[in-house]
Amino acid sequence: MLKDEFQKEQWLKDSLDQDKVEIPKQLITYKKSRWQRFLQYLASPTKDPLEPICTSSVGYTSLKIVPIVAAVFITILQILLQ
Repeated sequence: MLKDEFQKEQWLKDSLDQDKVEIPKQLITYKKSRWQRFLQYLASPTKDPLEPICTSSVGYTSLKIVPIVAAVFITILQILLQ
């Protein structure tokens, strides 16, 4: 349907024919190999999942205290189970 409209209206066809677009040959023929795409995926930057925690003082303190509390809890649990 859209192509028919371009053919029907002569002034539209003329104005579209005047515009020239040059596409470089390098962009057409260049395709990355699977290995290059895989390396690009590995090298792409990622978002730090701990960034919101580390930026606040409460989060930074909890990152220090949570492993200590977990270690104490596991130690007490092992003592009680023996």
